[in-house]
Amino acid sequence: MPRLAYLDVLVCCRFGRTTGRGISGEFLEMKTSLAQSELQARLSTIEPLLNAVAVFILATIFLFWDGSRAAYVLLALAALVFVIKYRPQLPSDQRLYAWPIIAYFGASALSVLANGLPESGVNSLGSRSLLLLMAIPLVSIFYLSFNSERNAWIKFAVACMVMGAQALIDTQILNEARADGGHNSAAFGFTALAMTSVMIASYYRFSQIRFGKAIYFLALLMGVCAMILSGTRTSWLAGFAVVVIAMIFYLNRYSFLKRALIAITLLTGIIIVSSSLPIVQKRVDQMIEMVTPYVKGEEQTEFNSLRKRVELWKLGWQMGMENKIFGLGHNGIKQEINAYVAKAPHLKGLGTKSHLHNQFMQTFAMSGLVGLFSFVALLICHFWIFTKYLGKQYSMEVRCFALAGLLLMVAYLLKSVPGVPFYGKQYLVIYGFVSAAIWGSLLGALRESNRTGAFIAPQASN
Repeated sequence: MPRLAYLDVLVCCRFGRTTGRGISGEFLEMKTSLAQSELQARLSTIEPLLNAVAVFILATIFLFWDGSRAAYVLLALAALVFVIKYRPQLPSDQRLYAWPIIAYFGASALSVLANGLPESGVNSLGSRSLLLLMAIPLVSIFYLSFNSERNAWIKFAVACMVMGAQALIDTQILNEARADGGHNSAAFGFTALAMTSVMIASYYRFSQIRFGKAIYFLALLMGVCAMILSGTRTSWLAGFAVVVIAMIFYLNRYSFLKRALIAITLLTGIIIVSSSLPIVQKRVDQMIEMVTPYVKGEEQTEFNSLRKRVELWKLGWQMGMENKIFGLGHNGIKQEINAYVAKAPHLKGLGTKSHLHNQFMQTFAMSGLVGLFSFVALLICHFWIFTKYLGKQYSMEVRCFALAGLLLMVAYLLKSVPGVPFYGKQYLVIYGFVSAAIWGSLLGALRESNRTGAFIAPQASN
């Protein structure tokens, strides 16, 4: 007898509903759960392959950008098949992740309609805008293939180790002043921050496997190494916020005062150890020199990176206020920067800039209030979907994925002040892929915990 047919007879006898026009709600729930279990058992066989692709994307995003991006796009297209074929099996909560991205993409499209295509054409616009949109179908493949018996965090551990190795090669063998992974030190340092932030949340899972703690702490060490050697001050400052939030989560059995003291002690230790490194000393001294004139109210005479950002932020605000609804479009930013420099030759250092070094200003100037509101809504919604699963009523694995998503969001939010993480292509691939992997795995872990409870409950009533 087929398995589902056997279940029909078994459950109908169990609930006494062998006649009539319908069957019990309990039977439908158990039958659906069994169907999902059989589907998940078949699809979980692809998880090793999925992890291999994930490792390739995360580990080669700087060394082999074209290959990494191609793998990301192909995986997203393959995931569309899962969305179409298994849509009834997907949870409704996935829409909480998808709709804010669609709205943000729609705001960019409205700006294009109002201002015209960028000079580089549809290809440039599409390659940048679609990278984030492609994250939506990826949620389904991570959800459907999730298997609680396998370690879904290993790809992030490998990524941290690879980035740490790249940083050591750059600085110790190639004698570069700052590790950049062959690309850009700021983007490299922030990616290391994002991977390390996610890795911090995986302690519970790694603590349950042989040599897991050794892998966990080695991955963290290599991720922190990449962050420090990149010389990216934003990543350092954001890292402190990430550590504090993680300590609050892990030490929730203690009082708030004890958690604060432990976090302060840990951060102090990190500062003392890292401050002995020449690159840290140099970058901190530069930061103090840049900030001091603004703190003292003195005139800023040196055209350093902070002054460039301040001038760009002023210009971005001016652009947005002059084009409040749909912004200047993708062409306008660079053109306005060049026109601004032409009027103020002493700001010629801005002539090489193609963005405004602030995601909020960039979005406001490029897409107007429509784009800015959609971007803020995306941040709020994605923050909310992760924080809602931090509660103790959920399993520890669900909560760890929620923590990973929250820490990733904190990193991207803080990076949005001095940078444009939702504009750069590497940033978009990292956010799209990692957030989709975390959200899909979280929903998969929630499905597994609910399924276990669903099958235990009827037995307890006997």
